[in-house]
Amino acid sequence: MQPDQYYEPDKYYEDFIAVYSRVSTAQQDIQKQILLAESYIHNNRIDLDKVIWLKDDNVSANKLAIKDRSNLQKLRLLIQQKKVKTVIVYSRDRLARNFYEYVAIVKEFYKYGIKVIFTSTKQPPFSPKLSIESLYGIFAQVEGQNISGRRKDTMKQFPSSIFGYKRIGKRKDVKYIPNPEVVNELKSFFYEVAKTNEADDLFNIIMKYKKILKNKRYEDLLKYLENPFYSAHMKTSYGFEILHHVEPIISLEEHQKIQDVLKKLKDEVFQAITNAKDRGYITPQCIFCKKDMTFKTSKLGESSYYICKRGHEKIRITVEQLNETIQSKLSIIVKHIPVDTIKSFVFSHLSRIEKDYSLEIINLNRKLSSIHSTIVEKYAAKKNIDSLIIESKNIKSKINHLHIELAKISEARNSVNDLVKTIKQNLETEIQNYNLYYLCHLFLEKVEIGPDTFIYHVPFGEFMKVGEPYALHA
Repeated sequence: MQPDQYYEPDKYYEDFIAVYSRVSTAQQDIQKQILLAESYIHNNRIDLDKVIWLKDDNVSANKLAIKDRSNLQKLRLLIQQKKVKTVIVYSRDRLARNFYEYVAIVKEFYKYGIKVIFTSTKQPPFSPKLSIESLYGIFAQVEGQNISGRRKDTMKQFPSSIFGYKRIGKRKDVKYIPNPEVVNELKSFFYEVAKTNEADDLFNIIMKYKKILKNKRYEDLLKYLENPFYSAHMKTSYGFEILHHVEPIISLEEHQKIQDVLKKLKDEVFQAITNAKDRGYITPQCIFCKKDMTFKTSKLGESSYYICKRGHEKIRITVEQLNETIQSKLSIIVKHIPVDTIKSFVFSHLSRIEKDYSLEIINLNRKLSSIHSTIVEKYAAKKNIDSLIIESKNIKSKINHLHIELAKISEARNSVNDLVKTIKQNLETEIQNYNLYYLCHLFLEKVEIGPDTFIYHVPFGEFMKVGEPYALHA
């Protein structure tokens, strides 16, 4: 066998095993899952060099989708690349707590002929029938919802911290007493809101106490108003349950008055708050001093604005004007981008990286072949081979990593094709549907504001068909 023919992925990885572990919080111990996997590996005399360890620590399956669990994604990629044939995992709910996500993972196991081992004694063996595994997936989801519900109820009754209170004691003996540093201001805030009848008044009260209560966020203030904890109660499906371990700041009757006010005025005030704090898609700069302009909130119902506070007070633009101008100019920018030129540039760059990785894999395979030959010779001569085994393992890890990177390059190439197709067909018309904040930072390097001037700079001026190389003037 020639050195450059040594590496045969399908045969090389046919007995590789992936161990996947996950816990939802930092308080949970992932080591239990790992120890059970190690026990299985030891009892079945599995070569540790053939084991790939993957763990998602402090990663909740109830909160994060599959795509956001990094090591679960690595496991799926290894399976799709045929780099593993067996998966060891503690239980089904470690893979997913959502029924549809679990079924998607199971289908991948079936497609690539994966053997699945559950180390928990409470788990039935992995079934070759999708209908059976789907049923187990439903159980995992229901249990996940129950755990999530219990955790939420506990947090409502015994929050680790809550503004306006001091937590004293531990576990069953915990008590919450009002924080003397803010209790009077917080109580006044609740009382003033309870007496409010107009949206303007409620907005002004929130603006006032935003500063008094150490410049809290608007969202925080609304949460305080809606939380019955301050009346020493918790809302349940059957009404309000009294919390005997909490000293109330307001009465339940006062809390309910506040809810009536919010029900009547919240939508109008929330929209006003949104308008008041809405910022531009990109922070503009003053055309004279080249510094970022300062964001200023406005009154109820008015658009906020940016102003230069470095001696150029006349340099001013509202958020509404800024965003409307940016939105209109994005179409112009997109129209003049030669997408085929950019595509060619990106493909050329990806090809260079791909070639370098492929050559590196060939060289590593040759080196691995040489090391294995040396191991055989030294083993026959009863010489120490520990260092060679470690080096061999490191090279295998590098080869595996490079193959993962090559797969990512392939995905990137497909993504570029899709992106170019979208740009050619309908990006101009679809700009309205994109998150303009992200589009701005993709297409705009900076925006400069003058007395009667709006200048925007693009980060890829050398690709532009027309206009100045780096700045287009509105």
